[in-house]
Amino acid sequence: MPFKKDDKKQKHSFSPGAHGTVYLLGAMYLVYLLVTFLQEAYKGGEDAPSLPLLIVGILVLGGGVVFLALMAWRMSRVQPEATEDEEAELPEQEADSEAPDGEESKNDEPDGEEEEADEEE
Repeated sequence: MPFKKDDKKQKHSFSPGAHGTVYLLGAMYLVYLLVTFLQEAYKGGEDAPSLPLLIVGILVLGGGVVFLALMAWRMSRVQPEATEDEEAELPEQEADSEAPDGEESKNDEPDGEEEEADEEE
């Protein structure tokens, strides 16, 4: 067989920026189609679309523009996934930030509670 299946699943990195760019490109193309459609309707003549077709066209193309623009905006707000190297570093960073055993961290009790405990004694 010319194709071999690998036992390991291939990981493809998810790039929200690339997805957002594709959505934005699609939205711009739909804007172009909508403008062209409206120009033909404005010119009039035999080839002009009828009023119901014009309304449906505006709704469909305009709705597509809004949907793709929202998807592009959502993709721009997504954080990129961490790579394997970054994931390996995360546990080490967490271990460094923790206080050693037997010692209490100063952040465990708010300042106001410590003062109240001293006054009660």
